[in-house]
Amino acid sequence: MNWFFLSIVTAISIAARDVSIKTYEDLQPMEIAVLELFWALPLLLIGCFFVEIPPLDRIFWWNFILSIPINILAYILYLYAIKISPISLSVPFLAFTPAFMILTGFFILGESINHWGGIGIGLIIMGGYILHFKKAQLNLMGPFIAFLHEKGSWFMLIVAVLFAFAAVIGKKAMLHSSPLFFSYYFFLVFNIIVLVGLLVTRKDNWHKILRQSPKGIWLGCLLMVHISFHSLAISVSTAAYMVAVKRSSILFSVLLSWFLFKEADFKYRGFGTLLMFIGMLFIMLLG
Repeated sequence: MNWFFLSIVTAISIAARDVSIKTYEDLQPMEIAVLELFWALPLLLIGCFFVEIPPLDRIFWWNFILSIPINILAYILYLYAIKISPISLSVPFLAFTPAFMILTGFFILGESINHWGGIGIGLIIMGGYILHFKKAQLNLMGPFIAFLHEKGSWFMLIVAVLFAFAAVIGKKAMLHSSPLFFSYYFFLVFNIIVLVGLLVTRKDNWHKILRQSPKGIWLGCLLMVHISFHSLAISVSTAAYMVAVKRSSILFSVLLSWFLFKEADFKYRGFGTLLMFIGMLFIMLLG
């Protein structure tokens, strides 16, 4: 199957999940986590049944274990970022992930970039500035002040840092196993650990699982589509190309949020998002 098609489907599933979470106004971030992770479990178990188990070495296990706490923190902050801020002011900051990956890739994998990568970083920073610009705001320091007061932007920037580490560590684990094996078994363990923690601390989560099952099934299916199509795409293409197309989810999410929620200052936020996306492409495809 064509890697570009697989990557686009991955991007659309991520955007649909982001917007769906935003529409569930009656649910708190941790309640959404319980619903999504619980209803994804049966699909992950089925996926694990059909995936061949490759030989696993010590490097795989160390990276597998290290990935869990990093992804748990990123997952929780991601949910909170979407719930507390407009999508157009939070999701675009995921474009910083490849910029931060320059550092993690250098220290962990010995990778480096050229001047195109530097231009990409500049475009991402410029896009983040424009993102917080307002029509009635003539003060050039205004966007910086707005960013400091927008918790969702801060949270998603931290998520971008965590994803930069998670991506490099996950890549190592995949190289010492296989993309589908790592993805299915990692998220099976990840889901169980997070669910146990949330269900033990909050007894009412069981009622949410049963009462809000349609929302949970929808989110669980989107998560499974994301995991499966990402793994299939990255296994038949160059990783940089695949992830670049996958991150078009940033554009899809912002467009959907504007269409559904009519979020303010779309001219600036849309242009800022586009700059951040182009900067990300510079880093991933040329840098």
